[in-house]
Amino acid sequence: MKKALVLFAFASLIAAQSFASYIVVLKGGKQYKAKAKWTIVNGKALIQLDNGQSITIDPALIDEAKSEETTKLGLGDVRIMNLDAPQLPGGVAPKQTAPTLGDQIKLRKPNQQAQAAAPTPTPTVAPVSSSAISTEVIMKFERAYENVGIFEHKLTSSGAHSIRAELTADSEDKVFNAISATSFLMVRNAGVTGATVDMVELFMKTTNGGSAGRFQMTREDATALDAKSISQQDYFVRKVIY
Repeated sequence: MKKALVLFAFASLIAAQSFASYIVVLKGGKQYKAKAKWTIVNGKALIQLDNGQSITIDPALIDEAKSEETTKLGLGDVRIMNLDAPQLPGGVAPKQTAPTLGDQIKLRKPNQQAQAAAPTPTPTVAPVSSSAISTEVIMKFERAYENVGIFEHKLTSSGAHSIRAELTADSEDKVFNAISATSFLMVRNAGVTGATVDMVELFMKTTNGGSAGRFQMTREDATALDAKSISQQDYFVRKVIY
């Protein structure tokens, strides 16, 4: 049966009993070796210390029950010894070291399935859709519109060779600039090798949401505009869709 930690150092016990008749224990844990139990004088506890001095303290600070128990057992300044702990030669207990972080962590062995290296997935490359115009072409149109002062735009592919362009053009000049930029890029297929732009649907509106003109510009229209065989004003009157 494991020994309880209740044995005390006899030398300390004898010393405590020899030099103090009463141990005064405060509620905070501090102890005084007194010749006798304190007495109350003018509302203060008067303690006659074993060294001949005397002190007065608030009686409320004294743990009376603990003082009685400590005095009866002679526990003043006595330390409890653990007889189950291993002893070094000479009866000195070895220094106890706090467990390290590594001691407190229990490593779990991964199972064989977890240890097996998972095969690296082969990256999949999305195929280029033949039913949509390329992103590069869309970006060329966006930059062209911004160059002529149209910064609010939304361009999407509406087919392999067609674009839907929603533009905010709140003045006559911006409407004609949009028509000019569109025809210029269509004729040159936005300067992208292998691209073909046959149709651009222009949906133009004003800042307050009003219609500024809708067009379905074909390659033939773009060629005529680029060659100046038809003016932008004439194109607007003939081709505008309300």
